Amino acid sequence: MSAFRPNLPLTITMLSWGFNFVALKLLYEQMTPPAVALVRFVLMFVLLAAYCVLRKESLRYPPGDRNRILGLGFLAMGVYMVLFLEGMRDSEPAEGAILLATSPIFTALIAAAVGQERLNRGALVGAVLAFGGVGLVMSGAADQGSGKLMGNILILGSSVVWAAATVYSRPLVERHSPFRVLTLSMPGALVVLVPYGLIASFQTPWAGFTATTWWMLAYIAVVAGVIGFIGFYEGVRQIGGPGAMLYQYFVPVVAAVSAWLVFGRTLTPVQYLGVAIVLAGVGWANRARAAAGALPSRPVVPPGAASGR
Repeated sequence: MSAFRPNLPLTITMLSWGFNFVALKLLYEQMTPPAVALVRFVLMFVLLAAYCVLRKESLRYPPGDRNRILGLGFLAMGVYMVLFLEGMRDSEPAEGAILLATSPIFTALIAAAVGQERLNRGALVGAVLAFGGVGLVMSGAADQGSGKLMGNILILGSSVVWAAATVYSRPLVERHSPFRVLTLSMPGALVVLVPYGLIASFQTPWAGFTATTWWMLAYIAVVAGVIGFIGFYEGVRQIGGPGAMLYQYFVPVVAAVSAWLVFGRTLTPVQYLGVAIVLAGVGWANRARAAAGALPSRPVVPPGAASGR
């Protein structure tokens, strides 16, 4: 029975990342996406730096890797975050989680394009299947207005950027601790996040925040952000990278259930079909990659964590 026992750190992480999509929508009632991006960044950076100190992780840049690490932050914590948070302004929680779940597909395609791994037939079939599911999810958004469709397009774009960052980070996390790489990469995002969110942060009506807003801000930064990262990497240590990746398929399910419980929102029947197809395609592709030895045993920065997810 131990083979079927859920891994506790990964279970906590996936629950926190799934609810994060709902937490963002609640937070947007009093904060704009630019303000959320910058404030969350500051909170996460301080807490992750403190955690690295506790773990006795060096916060000095490794010789020869400084620019590459900062470039990772520019992509993963900067460009990605802007696209994702702007997309979530109009997208629904479940749709956002579903579209972001395609990042392993884009990761496989980009890794094959740059020669990091070979794209086998199973991974290609999974990619085609997943993209068919994405089309069904997007078709439901198109029926509900151009704003919602654009939000979904931005999130899909963020999935591509995150996949590129994942491929880019792979040599770094093979040489250095993932926590060290993650923390040291974050200043690279400031060139994006400061012009994007500084004015919005000063214009935010902090004194008028409700208790819910404060809790949601703490949630996306501390629970879904820092604790989510810690849980993911602890899970990887316990069961390995490919096994931990499988848990990410639960994030869209948790997001959909959370959106229904909090907002009473559900997907259309066509979109539910798209959910099943996306998850089946991603699962098929990841299984094919794992069988071919393409998935690294050490973790790369997961898409769920960057979004706070």
